[in-house]
Amino acid sequence: MTKLEEILVLVRSINEDEFQEQLTNGNSLEDVHKELLFLAEKMESKKKRTNVIIEHISNCYAGDFFNYLPISDAQDELDVFCMGFNTYIEELKEVMVSKNSLETINKKLVEEKERSEQLAMARDEFLSSMSHEIRTPLNGILGFTDLLLKNTSLDDESKKQLDYIKISGDILLVIINDILDLAKIESGQITLYEKPFDLSKLTQLIYDTFSSKIQVKEIDFKISIDKKVPIILNGDSIRVSQILFNLISNAVKFTPIKGKIRLKIKFDNETEDFHHIKVTVKDSGIGIPSDKLDTIFDPFIQVSNDTARKYGGTGLGLTIIKKIINIMNGEIQVKSKLDRGTKFIVNLAFRKVNSNSVDLKSIVNKNRLDVPVNTVGRIKVLLAEDNRINQVLIEKVLSKFDFDCVTVDNGNLAVEAHIHGEFDIILMDIMMPIMDGYTATSIIRNLEDKTKKDIPIVALTAVVTGSVVESCSSVGIDKYLSKPFESEELYNVINELVHKSGNIN
Repeated sequence: MTKLEEILVLVRSINEDEFQEQLTNGNSLEDVHKELLFLAEKMESKKKRTNVIIEHISNCYAGDFFNYLPISDAQDELDVFCMGFNTYIEELKEVMVSKNSLETINKKLVEEKERSEQLAMARDEFLSSMSHEIRTPLNGILGFTDLLLKNTSLDDESKKQLDYIKISGDILLVIINDILDLAKIESGQITLYEKPFDLSKLTQLIYDTFSSKIQVKEIDFKISIDKKVPIILNGDSIRVSQILFNLISNAVKFTPIKGKIRLKIKFDNETEDFHHIKVTVKDSGIGIPSDKLDTIFDPFIQVSNDTARKYGGTGLGLTIIKKIINIMNGEIQVKSKLDRGTKFIVNLAFRKVNSNSVDLKSIVNKNRLDVPVNTVGRIKVLLAEDNRINQVLIEKVLSKFDFDCVTVDNGNLAVEAHIHGEFDIILMDIMMPIMDGYTATSIIRNLEDKTKKDIPIVALTAVVTGSVVESCSSVGIDKYLSKPFESEELYNVINELVHKSGNIN
């Protein structure tokens, strides 16, 4: 083998991917020059294409997701990468269009174990963070509103305005929960709370929420409630509020100036255990084309792009309330004619209230919390909470229960306070600086002193993802309450756990 041939063999071996077949016989310097030029052009081409790829991926990070990477005729490893990247872009586009595509992609991600675990971890962290950041201030808003509503010296107008804040906050909370945990609502795993409530008052509050828009558009809005409808119904008033809120919001949104809206609530029938109520919301708005009626309950779907631009909205409202109605064992129907108006008919069943166990007058005029007298002794609560507004709120709520409360700002201080103090129960926030609630609970559960290690611990947190509930249980937290919390529920949980432990200081 000549020196020239040896040089070419060496060049080809170093860059074998570039030489699918030899270009020359290697008999002269001209042959060597030709193959080196070929290699240099290949390398320069790769360099340029690599720079294009890097620039494109940088643009993706900046938000320009949907441009494809160029594919050359070389069909080399860069082209393989580009084809894989473009496939990912195609899948991402489908995700934005269809929930079914998202499910398909999730199945593929399961097969890619490492990538799936990283994605799940990132998603969970995002939802936990968003849940905490949104629900924490909302806890303060709803909590202090509840405290103010229990003030017997409030005049009627002030109480009415606080009722508006409360119902708006409750609806906002439900929407936040649905968006942050869409998988939960899609699987129907929504917790319904059955409590007596005044449907007439609830309906009026929702109407008042839209009263300014109704006046501006000069809409003829009338409400009629059948006299046979019981004054007090037993059910989830927040979910009923959400149903009415969405239907009336759509009616007001799509009804033109000087149009008409009718809200009718009728007593349909009754069985041994249930009252069956029919709610109808009818408007004289823009209507829905007949070919769109079957899709209006699908997520992110609106009648047209023009509708979304002109009237706004996410396209989630009807999807969410249909799922809620299904879970409540109810039905929803829609009838509409283009440019004539739309009518939604909702059938709901409410379990009958046991009049022997419910004080109807106290429900209709409920303005304060009646707390049972603690005849055993003042319960001593250790509160670990880093948000000052929530500290003040919980301290005031516990004070109304006639409980003693000591507050600390993080898990580390909670452990120290518990070791050196005497408490009956700990309310533990999860996301705190210096030491979080999980770590603090683990340390307490590993103390040598049996009385100290077995103290009841309640997670009182703004994080609501399913993994958090599992994590709380795994470190030994006895009960989980999400913020915003109901003061009555907090009272009941504290009493239950403290008396169950049988160790009141």
